[in-house]
Amino acid sequence: MEPTKKKCLASNDYQNKFGITACLGLLIFICSSIVPAHAVIEYDIKPDKEVSRWSGYVSAGYTRNVYGAESYHAYEAFNIDGRVSYRTDWGNLMLTLGGEQETLHGKESSFYDPFLEYRTPIYHLSATVTIKGSAGVYLPASRYSKRDNLQYAPRVGAYVFWSPLEKLQFYVSPRYRYNAYQYKTAGERVLIEHQFDTLVDAFWMIDSNLYLEMNGRYRISKNYYGRRMDDSFTFAQELGWQFNEDWVLALGHNNSGGFYHPEIGSSKGFDIYNKKSSTFYLSVTKYL
Repeated sequence: MEPTKKKCLASNDYQNKFGITACLGLLIFICSSIVPAHAVIEYDIKPDKEVSRWSGYVSAGYTRNVYGAESYHAYEAFNIDGRVSYRTDWGNLMLTLGGEQETLHGKESSFYDPFLEYRTPIYHLSATVTIKGSAGVYLPASRYSKRDNLQYAPRVGAYVFWSPLEKLQFYVSPRYRYNAYQYKTAGERVLIEHQFDTLVDAFWMIDSNLYLEMNGRYRISKNYYGRRMDDSFTFAQELGWQFNEDWVLALGHNNSGGFYHPEIGSSKGFDIYNKKSSTFYLSVTKYL
């Protein structure tokens, strides 16, 4: 699985102290009655004047849906994740990893698939538009990846940032991921080979310590037999509070659903909130 959950921080000297390079990081599964899913909110934070080439974060969170603990659909979990980043003159090398512990029913625990990534330096296309590239690989560690015998999953992508106002930022991130499984099928399931994602993020710094972030991800997938699967969409919202220079407390909601495609048939439908697939989370993050 892949990670989503963080926040872009700022202080009174927001523009000078922090340059927000990407938003997103919530490393959370959304459990539905069919299959577990997850949204990912990734983001990086980079001070303009760095005293060290090393940086990163550690985050702990709690996730819950609205079903009672006795329900088959109930989901509750604690998670911890982190990232370490090394900055060079030719870009950044990053390693993101983590895991979760469910507390209901089977009480399963799982690592997330670690993601080793390289990001290029930022290139300025104009005074308000910047771009950077990304290339990395997911390594199998989650129970789902091990169950399906994933060997590795390379991913390439790009980030295009637009900052029309000092405290309002957007970005679009197209991505392609190839899943290299040992076998094309797992039981009766044909596994997903190609994934094409488009992420769109909006970030608003309400004041010097409070922010609101919303993001969506549209995914197109094809299995090993070349069949296009049901297109999916994930939508997440997060309200965060920077209560200390290096600490952020965040509350968020996360939901996903499927859309109609002529090769597949009728849509499962998508709502901003859906009792079966929506989860809510609380997280605290320490920047290093």
